[in-house]
Amino acid sequence: MILSKTKFPPLNNRIPNLYLASQSLRRAQILRRMNVPFRVVRSAYREKRLGRNRPELVAIRHACGKALQAIVPKGARLIVGADTVVWCRGRIFGKPLSHQAAHQMLFTLSGRVHRVYTGVVLWDRAEKRLRIGAAESRVKIKRLSPKLIKEYLARINPFDKAGSYAIQLGPKIVERIEGSYTNVMGLPRELVRAMLKDWCRETS
Repeated sequence: MILSKTKFPPLNNRIPNLYLASQSLRRAQILRRMNVPFRVVRSAYREKRLGRNRPELVAIRHACGKALQAIVPKGARLIVGADTVVWCRGRIFGKPLSHQAAHQMLFTLSGRVHRVYTGVVLWDRAEKRLRIGAAESRVKIKRLSPKLIKEYLARINPFDKAGSYAIQLGPKIVERIEGSYTNVMGLPRELVRAMLKDWCRETS
């Protein structure tokens, strides 16, 4: 399955400019293909370990932090924050801090099914209201030898990717996926679209 290059029709001409509190090129690409007007902004939020919480709650809390601490111009109204985590064998895998950590993550995921969760938060600064959602996908990674893992990591940058892999880049290491493909990329467009449509309906 590949990400469609077909743009969505405009959701609603009432949607103000959206501010994406993320430096992720993948998330920006997904929004662009959804035909949603947006600007990329930085966030002052710094991720921290959140203990043994459920993975979807960890993703939502990080997404909230990113949206609420987004650095936006005066008058900005709608901000979207997102965070993606990988869940396997009772552990949360975020972004690796070293090549050794990335190698260990892929070794653990090799030949197994894991879950990918993305928390999405839509922060309406005018209403002082958060709209919160989360998406889940199941992903099966092919069986990888240590040599294949090393070769794969040499061809991608794992340090900005939860679980140390990119479903859309490099050699194809994913055997199958159940659920949203763009969720695994970092922003479930189906969920984002539904949240924006709800916002349009509730503010009309």
